[in-house]
Amino acid sequence: MKKKLAVTLTSVALVAAMAAVMGGQALAIEWHPSRTQSEVGVSESTTTTTTGTTITVTTPTGSQVQDTSAPVIQVTPVSETLAANAAVDAANPGATGDQLAGIATQSGLSYAANGQLNNLYNQVTSAESTEQLLAATAPAAAAEFQSAVGESANAYTPIALYDVAASPSAEAAIAQSGSVQVAISVPGVADGTQLVAVCWDRNGNSYLVPVRVVNGVVYLTVRASGPVMIMARVRVQG
Repeated sequence: MKKKLAVTLTSVALVAAMAAVMGGQALAIEWHPSRTQSEVGVSESTTTTTTGTTITVTTPTGSQVQDTSAPVIQVTPVSETLAANAAVDAANPGATGDQLAGIATQSGLSYAANGQLNNLYNQVTSAESTEQLLAATAPAAAAEFQSAVGESANAYTPIALYDVAASPSAEAAIAQSGSVQVAISVPGVADGTQLVAVCWDRNGNSYLVPVRVVNGVVYLTVRASGPVMIMARVRVQG
C-alpha cells in the first residue's frame, strides 16, 4: 500500500473485529485493503428468483461452474482465485495469460475468470484511495457513486473481494427475473454496518448494487457473473 489512511469504521462490531485482526488497536485503524482476502461464506444455501426458480448457492466444491447443469451460484473468495491461478502458473511455466485463459482450475472457475478478480485485488492493494481505485477499475460505478450513495467514494473502504459465478441455467433464470438476492457472511459485518457493493460483469462493465444487512447477514443483489467488492463506511481521522 503506497499510502495508508487512518479510519474508524462506522459499525462498532466491525471495528472490534478488524481491531482484533490488527493486534488489538481500538477505534483508529489503518486502511489495509489486502485484508479483502478474508474468507466470505454462504449464509443461505438457496435463493429464489422472482419468477420462481430456486438456485443453489455454494462456495467452491471442485466442480466447474460452467459445466453444472443445475441452477447454481458459486461464491469464491479472492484467496481461492489467487491460489488456483498460482497452481496453474506453476504447472505451466512460461505460458501466457491468453494461452491459459480457458483452463479449468481448482476454484471451479476458468483461469481467465480467476484472473479478473486477481487483477482487481492487485489494484486494490496498490491504490492510494478508494476514489483512485474506482476511477481505474470501475469508471461507470465511480461516475454514479456520489449521486447514488450521497457521499464521496473515499468515505468507504474495501473489506471483501469475491467472485459470483452462475451456472448456465442460473444465468438464464437471473436474466429472466433481472436479478436475485444472495446471502453471504462477511467477517466483522453486523447490523448497522453501512455497505456499498461494486460489481463487474465478465466484460469488465461496473455498476453499484443494493446491499442490506439483516442479523449480520449481507444480502447482495446479483445481476451477472463477475467480481464483487464490498466496501464499508469509514470516518477519516485527522
